[in-house]
Amino acid sequence: MIKGQSIKGIARLIAEAKGANHVLFVAQLDVVAPERQKEIGIHFLQNDGDSILASDVGKTSSFNVSGKEIKRKDLPLIKKAIPQYRTWKDWHGREHDGIQHRTMDVYPTDFISPPSERLSLKEIDGVMYVTTRQLDLTSDPDSLIHLANLLLEYFGEFEIFDLSKLKISSVPTRQLQWEVLPKGKYPWSKVSEIVAPYLVKLSQSEKGVIEHRMREISKYEPDFIATGRSGYSGYFVYGFTSKRIYFLESRHLNNATYIFGDAWEELSSLSKEEIINGGHEHSRVIHDKNWISKVRNFLRA
Repeated sequence: MIKGQSIKGIARLIAEAKGANHVLFVAQLDVVAPERQKEIGIHFLQNDGDSILASDVGKTSSFNVSGKEIKRKDLPLIKKAIPQYRTWKDWHGREHDGIQHRTMDVYPTDFISPPSERLSLKEIDGVMYVTTRQLDLTSDPDSLIHLANLLLEYFGEFEIFDLSKLKISSVPTRQLQWEVLPKGKYPWSKVSEIVAPYLVKLSQSEKGVIEHRMREISKYEPDFIATGRSGYSGYFVYGFTSKRIYFLESRHLNNATYIFGDAWEELSSLSKEEIINGGHEHSRVIHDKNWISKVRNFLRA
């Protein structure tokens, strides 16, 4: 059993594995309190083979879900346009609102992509465990350390199972990343109620920017909406089934809009790096001053 807040090297993992190389890191499901299961987002795992990107609850899981930016203070400042939602009055006293871009001097950043390691529910010798993917202790120590620290952050402890000795069920993996809402028209009056709980922690300006983006898409009344679970909480898919177009939008200011075809569920569960570099069919629309016109062009086609 590995216990503690974190590990810095793989020596403890190798010692605990007792000579095994091909292993799983696992935590027994029934010893995790229901409240903690819900906080992590693994309460959606109900059947052998279910899999999910678990929620952001700390430093390691935040990196696993969202990646991280490293501010390059060793480099000169650069100009960056920051979207802000503002209200103002014209010369006649009429009030207006909308998105304005404020240009600021900021340090460049290097982005490290999220590992996006998922957890699965597996039956091992008749007991249900939350498990990592299958691992080789002789390869990629950084990945092993990340997964070990991820389980320690979630559970405070985990076991190492030797795949050569333990019987593992062979049920295919099923992703549970999305909840599909009932089909029907979704104008902004309905969408705003769905989106609102996910925006409560944002500033008023950030909330205004995100609502503006989603309001623009919902003007065309999507007939399909899916909301993200656990690590995809705050992500929304707006579907226009007759056009076979699906928009992936999120509550995160710096995320682009992704536009998919019928394979939206498979593609939207990938990381941004996997989507961009994997040769998958999609469109990516940056949230700049031309975002509205580009989105409208897709919906008017």
